[in-house]
Amino acid sequence: MTELSRHANKTILIEMPLGNLGFEISSEGLLKVTPEIEQPSLILSISAKALTEILGSPGNLREQAFKAVQIAGDADLAQLLGRLIGQVRWEYEEDLSRLLGDAPAHFAVKQGKKWISASKSAAVDLLDNVVEYVSEEKKVLLNKRDFVNRKAELNDLRDAVDRIEKRIQLLEKKAL
Repeated sequence: MTELSRHANKTILIEMPLGNLGFEISSEGLLKVTPEIEQPSLILSISAKALTEILGSPGNLREQAFKAVQIAGDADLAQLLGRLIGQVRWEYEEDLSRLLGDAPAHFAVKQGKKWISASKSAAVDLLDNVVEYVSEEKKVLLNKRDFVNRKAELNDLRDAVDRIEKRIQLLEKKAL
């Protein structure tokens, strides 16, 4: 937090669809919640649209969040905050152990990881099944094999049309 102390007394305003959140950096480098900020040193804003896109899209949530935030104000402070936030790791098992004890917290985290893994696997399987159904059963989408075949047929057809056009041009020249 000593790095933040270089920015003491600067204010940060986070604008979100649900409301604004303000912070002031203390001389110790700690963030203090501030209800009202007149002229923030740094404004971080995220729109409702960007928030729903982040929550609804696959991929790394942290990277998507960084891309969705609009930054205005002190660039050095924004860069420092981005670097510090990138280093933050939540020790959820440690926090749970304070509430439940070490063994139950470890078991809960282990089961949670298994559930997340199974959920991801089920989602991938469901997506694969939907794609197969739509492409093989309903023939709404082309599968890769059919796409490659159609592409080759289209290229052959295009080449044939080009040859016919050249023949027509030659015949027109001979006719003149």
